[in-house]
Amino acid sequence: MWRAMKRSSEQAMQHAWLWRLRQARRGRRQLGPTACAAVAGLLMASCGGSGGSAVSHPPTTGVKPTATSVSAPTTTTDPVGTTVLQAYRASSAAFEQALATANPADPALAATMVDPQLQSVKANLLADQRQGIVGRGTVTLHPKVVAISGSTATVLDCAYSTTELAYEASGKPVPPVTPPENDGIRATLDLTGGSWKLAEQTVTEGSCAPGS
Repeated sequence: MWRAMKRSSEQAMQHAWLWRLRQARRGRRQLGPTACAAVAGLLMASCGGSGGSAVSHPPTTGVKPTATSVSAPTTTTDPVGTTVLQAYRASSAAFEQALATANPADPALAATMVDPQLQSVKANLLADQRQGIVGRGTVTLHPKVVAISGSTATVLDCAYSTTELAYEASGKPVPPVTPPENDGIRATLDLTGGSWKLAEQTVTEGSCAPGS
């Protein structure tokens, strides 16, 4: 769930995230051209942030960037709530996995998300793919279920993210590069075909206390 996810979300409902969920960390956060996820991140809803443009770099030999989601322990005795949190984490992990290779066709996306989130994330990943941009870094989740009503659940999270977007060929980050931060996330999951899936996500950068 995603700076990169956040970036995707913004462009979808804007729309998070993961989709930057940091759905990746870059200035392309409003509905502007990609090189703007969270984002990622997860994978996706609207987000705050400043605009920015991508700067190209000459190709050099670099290590292929990767992105990783890490879930901090979350306690709940409600079996439905536990299932919702598992689904939320799965959608974040799916977005980070797809972002690492800028793969909009990753089957894990459709397995964990539904429209409008799914459509937004795929569109942003496709744009990243065309520009040779991938995601790297880690996201630590601290999700809590705050509401379940019928087939809709709401999750709040304060995710600590070190994610960023980078040019795959050179390994150099896409500017502007921002430091790690705690991002507030509000996610809506829908019960679809017997499974909970991420439907919408709003990410507000640097808006929460660590671990809250």
